[in-house]
Amino acid sequence: MDLFLFGTLLHIPLLEQVSGDGDVVSKIRWAVRPGYRVSRVDGHVFPMMHEDADGVAEGIIVSGLDEHALARLDYYEKAFGYDRVDFAVLDENQMARNVTAYVPEPGRWTPAEPWDREDWIAKFGKLTTITAKEAMSEIATMPAAQMGAQYPQMMARAASRQRAELDEGTGDMGRGDVHLVQARKTYAGFFNVEELDLTFKRFDGGVSDPVNRAVFVGVDCAIVLPYDPVRDRVLVVEQFRPGAYLRGDPNPWTVEPIAGRIDPGEEPEQAARREAKEEAGVELSKLHCVSAAYPSPGTTTEYFFVYVGMCDLSDDTAGLGGLSSEAEDIRSHVMDWADFDAALNAGAFKLLPLLVAGHWLARNRDGLRASA
Repeated sequence: MDLFLFGTLLHIPLLEQVSGDGDVVSKIRWAVRPGYRVSRVDGHVFPMMHEDADGVAEGIIVSGLDEHALARLDYYEKAFGYDRVDFAVLDENQMARNVTAYVPEPGRWTPAEPWDREDWIAKFGKLTTITAKEAMSEIATMPAAQMGAQYPQMMARAASRQRAELDEGTGDMGRGDVHLVQARKTYAGFFNVEELDLTFKRFDGGVSDPVNRAVFVGVDCAIVLPYDPVRDRVLVVEQFRPGAYLRGDPNPWTVEPIAGRIDPGEEPEQAARREAKEEAGVELSKLHCVSAAYPSPGTTTEYFFVYVGMCDLSDDTAGLGGLSSEAEDIRSHVMDWADFDAALNAGAFKLLPLLVAGHWLARNRDGLRASA
């Protein structure tokens, strides 16, 4: 049966990636379903089709897909709770055609405003296509529901890769000087661990012997140290960290700046402001970029955007925060500059991003206070 598509899969690069059919564009024609409308799902960026007596849902009919392509499409859509149902549409010649289409279970989503397909493609088309590459690589190893649960992390990793592509790079070597022999995903979850066999160009002009490397695949993060230049105070947060626990640290609750991943479609500064509100209830005004760098590129893909953020730190600012949905248990502390600076110079802090932001603030504090 012909397949009717009306949502994100109208973006042809995404449809090709999901279906695995590089010639899918030759199999499509426009169609409509009168009495229905395609609207953005409330709280999300993707669309749904719903009844509307005055509406017309636009989409495409895809004909001639083989069983392999249909199985891939079924897997992708089932990951988000969509199943195929049958109904009729009108093709470009106003002829009725029986089709099957992916729709969610009744009542799962609430429609918002009409979906702007071109705006979605401009903002999320490439990102979603990159994400689909990882998502579809799991078809033989991960049930659809599990893939759907991990999809937000996949998209965050894709956003990090997309952000990295915008970097102009430095030095006289590039990605073309690396030959990837094989890549294997050894763990997939909130983070991934990938094992690589590769060779790379040596500084003497030769090529390295094949090497094996394991890499923790994380996401880009925004990190911010809130500072009140009028009261001359900083805010730090404290929370349990399993890495410190696993290392054997006698106190695995670490003192840190505010930090969190940069969500897909979000700029680093937006993430810094959002995280400050979520973790400590702090509204940031001007942000000063301290650095944008890798913490440990020999073992992880993580990339940190570190800021010092101007804010108001009144006496009642400190308290408990974090999102219960993410099992966060965060305690914030407001420190007078003298106390913070003394701890900074005494080596009392154990987190490198806090040291970077703190020492930057020490060098620039007078100027920030003068312009406050």
